[in-house]
Amino acid sequence: MTAASPSVVRTEVFDGVLVATIDRPGGNAMDRHVSRALYEAMTRLSGDPGLRAGVLTGAGREFFCAGWDPTPGAGGIAGVHDLFRVGKPLIAAVNGLARGGGFELALVADLIVAADHAEFALPDPPARVPGELPEELAQQLRDGDGRLTAAAAARWGLVHHVVPAGTELTVALDLAHRLAAAPGAAAVVKEIGRGAGEPEEDPAP
Repeated sequence: MTAASPSVVRTEVFDGVLVATIDRPGGNAMDRHVSRALYEAMTRLSGDPGLRAGVLTGAGREFFCAGWDPTPGAGGIAGVHDLFRVGKPLIAAVNGLARGGGFELALVADLIVAADHAEFALPDPPARVPGELPEELAQQLRDGDGRLTAAAAARWGLVHHVVPAGTELTVALDLAHRLAAAPGAAAVVKEIGRGAGEPEEDPAP
């Protein structure tokens, strides 16, 4: 294992998997420093042949990412989707609230592993709605409180695994290692995507 110098985005490598952890006081909110650090981490993942997959997560258990920092001069990031076109499997380990831009950040990963207490939320009123959301779900969020539990997100196909809090990174790493070891996994994962659409029916009792 190797580690980079301390940053608002900490990076570590575990047997060919790059883990990028947003670690910024104030809910891991995005500002220009986080944006730049994420860009550098994804550029590294894309360009290093020794890295076969990536995991994106947040520090702590309260916030994955609270969205864009509204503080004047904080800056932000544009072209989130372009940033994550790395050609390798990327998994979001959502450890807490993913709000606004943080919701979008999770959705641009190929797969999402979420802690059972995690939530996905839009601002009130929503500044924008992630394009990955089915229109029916987007309308439900607009009409409701703008929040989606991990379990509900899984029913919509947005989240692939809901796991006990504190295990999301371990599960995401295991999944990343299995994908990295499988020939052609990147192409398969990116073709499958999240498959969001109609919510699954709850099983009959």
